[in-house]
Amino acid sequence: MADNSGIKKWRRKILGNWQRLYLKLKMMQLDAGPGFYSAGGLYINRKHKVKAGKNLFLGRHVHIASNVEFGDNVLVASFVGFVGGDHKIDGIGNTPMNQAGVDGFKTTTIKDNVWIGHGAIILNGITIEQGAVIAAGAVVTKDVEENSIVAGPYAQEIRKRNP
Repeated sequence: MADNSGIKKWRRKILGNWQRLYLKLKMMQLDAGPGFYSAGGLYINRKHKVKAGKNLFLGRHVHIASNVEFGDNVLVASFVGFVGGDHKIDGIGNTPMNQAGVDGFKTTTIKDNVWIGHGAIILNGITIEQGAVIAAGAVVTKDVEENSIVAGPYAQEIRKRNP
């Protein structure tokens, strides 16, 4: 049997570059570096900016509704959401919730070599440091330390990555 890995890498690189150009023209708020690849269904809210380093991989149906800066070599699985900071919830006066206004958006920062698992939710203004792993389904409400593995509804650190 012939080794098709070289052909697959070449095909993915060509497809990724074409896709990056197409999405850049379609979504002016996306600034992606070389090696960008999205598996499809990417949504970026038009109010927000996304900046990505080299080799960003986005799984299917990633939803971005906050400003996000990705480092190099970041993996984001399917159905991950980058959200939050949009509705004011304090001030229980006579103002209905749907008229309470919008909080200021903060930039979410994902440093180099981070892996975000399926269905994770990352709130705006969070920094995920280099080498961190976010487990599937985690809800990240606070910054994540370098090389940490976090899991669960409050993204609790379960351990550090082994060197």
